[in-house]
Amino acid sequence: MPRFYVPEPRIEKGMLRIEGGEARHIRRVLRLRAGDEIVVFDGSGKEYEGRIVEEGSSSVVIVIRNTLSSIRESPLETTLAQSLLKGEKMDYVIQKATELGVGEIVPFFSSRSVPLLEKSTRLTRHRRWERIAAEASKQCGRGIVPKISPLQDYPEVFEKISPEPLRLIFWEEGGVRLKEVLEEKRGMKRVFFVVGPEGGFSREEIAYAKERGFIPVTLGGRILRSETASVCCLSILQYEWGDIG
Repeated sequence: MPRFYVPEPRIEKGMLRIEGGEARHIRRVLRLRAGDEIVVFDGSGKEYEGRIVEEGSSSVVIVIRNTLSSIRESPLETTLAQSLLKGEKMDYVIQKATELGVGEIVPFFSSRSVPLLEKSTRLTRHRRWERIAAEASKQCGRGIVPKISPLQDYPEVFEKISPEPLRLIFWEEGGVRLKEVLEEKRGMKRVFFVVGPEGGFSREEIAYAKERGFIPVTLGGRILRSETASVCCLSILQYEWGDIG
């Protein structure tokens, strides 16, 4: 059944009202009508199976016939801190990380990131990334939309991390092989990993992270693009400790 994203849905007497862009998509793009069945998810883990019973000029109403909890979330909690990349590359990371089950994405500026963004541009980008995450969640069947944090400066990334996660920072100039870390730390349920820009991290940035409990790691001898490294790492983590494979 087609899936639609409605955060904080309005539900009254077993009826759920869909408004805005999703209602337009239902009526004008997919041309669904009364009697058609759809699924609505709220982004926090609940899904509602229902049948369209009303079509208005700007809204669609379904009668809920089943309420479910999402079963497609990974048992591994992952947070990706991603240094800001140029336009489409950042969009790609957001989309693919969502499909691979990431729980949160923290975009940040590092010393070798693309140029800083004005505040108005930051807000526009952030809203775009949230839309991309929502669309990717809808497409891949997730019931939860990953949190996209506001753009941060490098030191801010390390301020509010709880002590439980395994902390990794990827560095092409050295570090422990990821395979060795996964073998040694087997059984972890939470991972916070940091991926730098195309130019990599400076030695000062790596030292800063190490002082805060992060392990510098490498994916091997080949230097990967930043967006490739993020997707590659998340895929490996989900294969080893999550729900892929």
